[in-house]
Amino acid sequence: MPDSDTSKKKISVSIAIIVGVVLFYMGVLYLADKFTGSLNLAHFLNSKKTMDNHRKELMEKIQRDFHFKNVNAEEYVKEVEQIITMEKKRNLGEWVSFKSFTPNISGAYITTNDYGMRSRFNLREMVQRARSNRSEGIRNVIILGGSVAFGYGAVNDKQTISSILNDILREDKYEVFNLAQGGFTSFMDLFSLSTIGLYLEPDIIIVMEGYADTYHLFYESKGGELAWGLFSQSDEKFNSQFAFSFHYQNLDAILRLGTHRNRQVILALQPLSGFENNSTIENEKIKKMWPFYPRIREIMRLAAKNNNAEFLDLSVIFKDEKKSSVNFFDKAHLTGTGQKKVAMIFAEAIKSIGAKRSQHADYFQLRKESIQNILMEDFSGKYKTVEDY
Repeated sequence: MPDSDTSKKKISVSIAIIVGVVLFYMGVLYLADKFTGSLNLAHFLNSKKTMDNHRKELMEKIQRDFHFKNVNAEEYVKEVEQIITMEKKRNLGEWVSFKSFTPNISGAYITTNDYGMRSRFNLREMVQRARSNRSEGIRNVIILGGSVAFGYGAVNDKQTISSILNDILREDKYEVFNLAQGGFTSFMDLFSLSTIGLYLEPDIIIVMEGYADTYHLFYESKGGELAWGLFSQSDEKFNSQFAFSFHYQNLDAILRLGTHRNRQVILALQPLSGFENNSTIENEKIKKMWPFYPRIREIMRLAAKNNNAEFLDLSVIFKDEKKSSVNFFDKAHLTGTGQKKVAMIFAEAIKSIGAKRSQHADYFQLRKESIQNILMEDFSGKYKTVEDY
């Protein structure tokens, strides 16, 4: 009997140890999930390291940019970290969850709406304003693109491209809506235009990109692998011919969808530090892109030409400046000075387009009337079911 009791005790101790180990491991997983959104401790440690590095680099950028002279750097960094960590991300599907900025941020420097766009209006309010504008003779402008178009690098919401452009065009009866998101490529711009942008009934669509698509030609994509859209997991993404073809296809689809008899698309290639200018900001981090950028530029130019759209080569706008570094917050994002210059160029292009088009768009009214007629029509007796056979 003593041997039997000893064996039972050993078995009980072994079971208790196993249960304890399992519970401990589950506790670790729970904490990792609570603080990182992923059941992976390594992910938590890597995320912390990534955020620490990001914070250090962001502080360096702020310290060299005179626009931040009177800004509380610590508070600014906290707000930037809020929009990129996605702790409160909206569940809009996998493609958005890793690329968009955190929604519903209301800070002293950065504001995002319920879809992570840089706006004080939620998406429903944006749509309502856009439709109200149409009845009041105000033309709607939407901006698509990545973090550059979003306004990353601006001191506050008022110094972004979209906000400055809105101020310039207000007297000419335009309103600008910023739909740009962090990391968006041409594929995501196409998705954003088709699912959100067209609901704002735009007269002018600005697509500002170049960096994100080029980035994925030679850098490993991180956090979701949507560099080339649906084909991102394919070996084809390492094929330059496939990549450029897919980029053209995305642009072509955007332009075909966006261009209308009373609606114009502006396709704009964003500037890069050191490319077609003498900026020395973070050249080592971006010089791999320079040889690819002329091809991206030509793809965008041809896509615009083939779809009767406007092409703006913003990559050359700083080429005659003696100290073009003042325009760059980092290798691709712009300072307040750079964003203002881009906004002024967009304003000139839009005013030029407006001068060519005197007739205001009316196809939205036609759509409204068509839907109303469909809803009112009686379709009973105009179709058959299995019961009729």
